[in-house]
Amino acid sequence: MKLNKEELEQLEEMAAALMPASEIAILMNIEVEKRPRFIDQCKNHKSTAVYTAYQRGRLTTKLELRKTVVKLAKAGSPAAEPLAIKFITEQEI
Repeated sequence: MKLNKEELEQLEEMAAALMPASEIAILMNIEVEKRPRFIDQCKNHKSTAVYTAYQRGRLTTKLELRKTVVKLAKAGSPAAEPLAIKFITEQEI
């Protein structure tokens, strides 16, 4: 499935809001019969612009959230500290 630049930006923006690909397909008016392919591209087709836009949006928010957790953990937040330790463990694996 090919999307134009504006559609890719829209996809990235919605993915950054952590919307699932199935809901993004509806909001972007992807035809019903093309939705399964669109969803599959978002998640699995690494060489497509659709995959890149979806993952970039999702990962941008993930980065922002992790930065916030680390900042809060450094400030001594008891809720953030276990999450920060989990991130460290994930990174080491």
